[in-house]
Amino acid sequence: MLTFFLTNLTYQAFVYDKACTDKYNETFCTSLRNKTFQEDHQTEEDYVQSETSYWILKKNIVERIPSGLIVVFILGSWGDKVGRKLPLFLPSVGATLSSIVYLILSIYPSSKVEYVMIAGAVNGLSGGFTAMIMAVNSYVTHIANPTNRTTRLGILEAVIFLAGTVGVFISGVMLDNTSFTFVFAFMSGCSFLGMVYFTLRLENLTVGTTRLESESFCEYWILGSIKESGRCVMKKRQGKRTLWIVLLLIVFNLQVIAAVCENDVLLLYTRRAPLSWSQTTLGYYQGLENFLRSLMLVTVLPLCRKMRNTTLGLWGLTSKGIGLVLLGLSKRTWHAFLVPLISMFQGFTSTAIRSLLPSLVSQDEQGKDIQVPRVHHLFTGRAFGLVAALNSISVLVASLLFNELYPATLDFFPGLSFMLAAGLSVVAGVIIL
Repeated sequence: MLTFFLTNLTYQAFVYDKACTDKYNETFCTSLRNKTFQEDHQTEEDYVQSETSYWILKKNIVERIPSGLIVVFILGSWGDKVGRKLPLFLPSVGATLSSIVYLILSIYPSSKVEYVMIAGAVNGLSGGFTAMIMAVNSYVTHIANPTNRTTRLGILEAVIFLAGTVGVFISGVMLDNTSFTFVFAFMSGCSFLGMVYFTLRLENLTVGTTRLESESFCEYWILGSIKESGRCVMKKRQGKRTLWIVLLLIVFNLQVIAAVCENDVLLLYTRRAPLSWSQTTLGYYQGLENFLRSLMLVTVLPLCRKMRNTTLGLWGLTSKGIGLVLLGLSKRTWHAFLVPLISMFQGFTSTAIRSLLPSLVSQDEQGKDIQVPRVHHLFTGRAFGLVAALNSISVLVASLLFNELYPATLDFFPGLSFMLAAGLSVVAGVIIL
């Protein structure tokens, strides 16, 4: 996770610099970080911002489409059939190779900006961030008891954003004081160490499914994955549980779209006047946001075990929505730094949804010869695989939306993207209610 969080900010800064130096000289691009200089060269600043937004969009397309297909057709149910370690292994390898590609590009500054797409493609074909999130959530849900599932998933979510805290905090400091080459080398080392750790340490948990004689290799290993995922989600259940599962998936993806807005637009928005942040200031901001989110998940969430998961989800969406509105209206740095204090409960929503999904599998699905834990584990791999694939689609749709909207609103209201994301949080809250 440290590598993934470092990649996001470092990639955006890397492309921003390349987009600027490809059009203007290095002295001009260095001066463009100054607030007064920005105000005197607004046309040039808008051009660099628009170009950077365009390359962020292209990278998301190249990365997210393959990762979504890999997860939904292969990795989602392969975790059930082969074991939980395979879905962890592939994205780790991809992250390592992707970081090495960025490292090579940073060593040769004259390389064209188009080559960054190679790193995105490598990451996408290995499943990327989408596969990693699916894999770790499936693994923890597999070993957790229903009584402590929400707490353990909350701890997992907290650890993810603790890595985010460290990642974005040190990324700004490293970029302002070292070089892109150093940061990309550091990322390569982190992802490689993570791969070595789980290869040696984690048990390869399996559920054990049997291939029918009538099924071909393709049907069982590839086409069967998406069929099983759809079957697990859409199967008729007691009461309105199938409807609830579908609604939870909608809420989850609305939350993802709102989060993508912040990820894709924040660096550009805060580099622009009137905020004109340095990379270090942005790192401090995102580090504070991730730290507070992580802290709430390991301190407040366990104290709320008696609260309904839907209540926790609504709490998180309210926190996130108000924070996005304030961010879109921020004119001073201290205004923006209030946002992490307001949105620190946002992690509750995804934790509550991931805990609710397996609990909605009723006992009448188990059949005569199937034990309840096995049903939950089968549902876990396929459902989380489908969730991850939908996540990938949502990221792509959101990236298309916000990377087109943000450049178009630079002249009159750059914060409009955050307002739209806040509106999506309201819609998700209404669905939960």
